Amino acid sequence: MNKIDYGKMSNQELKKYFLTHKDNQEAFYAYLDRREKYPKQIILSVNELETLTFEEQTVLISQRLQDKVSSEKI
Repeated sequence: MNKIDYGKMSNQELKKYFLTHKDNQEAFYAYLDRREKYPKQIILSVNELETLTFEEQTVLISQRLQDKVSSEKI
């Protein structure tokens, strides 16, 4: 059996592979390692939590998630 080179897979390919081979620990750890390399994305800052109402926070979160999803499709 040939060894799979997870490094050659795109992020989406690796995620899809891991999700279809959930018993493969090597794929699982490769996926986690890959995820750790990317910076965490902040959707709402502490300042926004302190100064905005719940309704304003909800609208802002929705807009930012929509923007994130739109930018990932490109």
